[in-house]
Amino acid sequence: MTQLSSQRLSRELQLLSVVLVWGVNFPVSKWILLEIHPHVMNVFRLGAAAVVLSALLYRRCGNDWSTFWKPLQTDFKSFAFIALIGWVLYQVAFITGLNNTSAGNSAIIMSSAPIWTALIAAFFAIERISGVAWLGLLISLIGTGVIILSGPTEVDLASTYFLGNAIILVAAILWGAYTAFTRQLVQKHPPLSLTVLALIIALPAIGLVSIPYWSAIDWQQVTFMHWVAMFFSGSLSTGLAIVFWNNAVKSLGASHTAAYGNLVPLIALFSGFFMLGDTILPVQLIGGTLIIGGLVVMRWARRRHLARD
Repeated sequence: MTQLSSQRLSRELQLLSVVLVWGVNFPVSKWILLEIHPHVMNVFRLGAAAVVLSALLYRRCGNDWSTFWKPLQTDFKSFAFIALIGWVLYQVAFITGLNNTSAGNSAIIMSSAPIWTALIAAFFAIERISGVAWLGLLISLIGTGVIILSGPTEVDLASTYFLGNAIILVAAILWGAYTAFTRQLVQKHPPLSLTVLALIIALPAIGLVSIPYWSAIDWQQVTFMHWVAMFFSGSLSTGLAIVFWNNAVKSLGASHTAAYGNLVPLIALFSGFFMLGDTILPVQLIGGTLIIGGLVVMRWARRRHLARD
């Protein structure tokens, strides 16, 4: 095996580990939420992510704190803006929505984030959407609507599941906006710096949101395994997995890497079934298929457009 093929295999294995971690993170987080309030949980898991990613960035900066903070000197307002969208509003919406719907629904609806990235990028003239890509967008939007209206029983717009699904949709839109608006900033700064510094800016706000809810937690019910699970959710799912994902984008290409993301809802559905006893509904499979199918059409249209250019 050549060095190049060995490196590609290593990246492929890293990608498989990433989608496994991301898929399992949905039911793991749901289990933590049984004992810990969503906003308090955010403090611990995002704090763990900040520590792990900061250590990685510090090493890449040659153990030089001036280099670590340098991007903020030129683009603080831009970093603050994406921190608000991607690490405050998104994280609050995501964990609140997850607390009110199933792990499977959350994963499937979150898989629609590339749709919102494309729409927002087109609206703000960051990128263009071709005619065929609009068809894929429509298919995925129908799939998202199917999941939003799904629940363990009949559709009820006042139900907890509908509320959770709707909030997760807001989270997907916010993550789509974060991705769209970081595309220009990432041309100036490394992705790791972008992630770490925006996360650090956001942490005080995440802490403030959590203040009213600490007293409501029965800490005697929080076991060692809950702390392990939060460390997993923060340091691996929100931390190292992002680094592995960005490395794969660099060496394997964005389209190749993005294809692996389609496995996350499937892993979340089945891990939720085995870990939490969640029911896998036919409507979830139908909606998930439509979302992923629409994304495949969009990516195919994008590759064809790039090939012509």
